[in-house]
Amino acid sequence: MRMIMRKHLPQSEEYLPLDDYERYYYSNDIDVASALVCKGYFLADIVPLNNNKATFVFKNHPAILDAVDGFWSNRIEVRPLEFANARKNLKSRIYGMKKGF
Repeated sequence: MRMIMRKHLPQSEEYLPLDDYERYYYSNDIDVASALVCKGYFLADIVPLNNNKATFVFKNHPAILDAVDGFWSNRIEVRPLEFANARKNLKSRIYGMKKGF
């Protein structure tokens, strides 16, 4: 699992558009995002929205939509502890952005 914080991105990658559906997959659901992180998809950015909400931006991959469909149809397999840790890490990152860490 590889996650990088926004402040560690090179200057050329700082801005990620929220409408580039060919290069990125966007999700507002933390459980879907946690499952995708567990499956090894690259989390490119987390964009805070309001309160404790965020948009999770993943690099697009030919199989990412199958993974999301598998999540919603209860066909995807992830390790429970890995999923819980990924979810906690994502929540911590959202909280850290809110606090300005």
